[in-house]
Amino acid sequence: MKKQRVIVLDGEQQNKQDILAISEIQEGLNKMEQFPVYSPDLQWFEQMVLAEKKIIRKKLIRDLSIFFIVAIIILCGIMISLFQMPAVFIFLQIATTIFIAFYSGTRLLKKVKIG
Repeated sequence: MKKQRVIVLDGEQQNKQDILAISEIQEGLNKMEQFPVYSPDLQWFEQMVLAEKKIIRKKLIRDLSIFFIVAIIILCGIMISLFQMPAVFIFLQIATTIFIAFYSGTRLLKKVKIG
């Protein structure tokens, strides 16, 4: 790390530098105020909101469709295994219960160790 020299200024020099800095800041702000600011009208914002709502609605319908299709497939698989192969159904139920208990336990232990 470089050694920096500190120059101690007396009150008059410090005041001059402060006044110069303030004047430069004010000049910069005045230059910024000269630029025109464009703000779109209300109708443009309303159209943007409507377009976003349509996009969100399409995504919701797509996601719900995928959810229901997957849910129907899973339920059909469970029903078929229940009526066609009860032993497989019972095994799946036990395996699922053990998996949920194990997963929940490991997540809880991680939270306890972290916290």
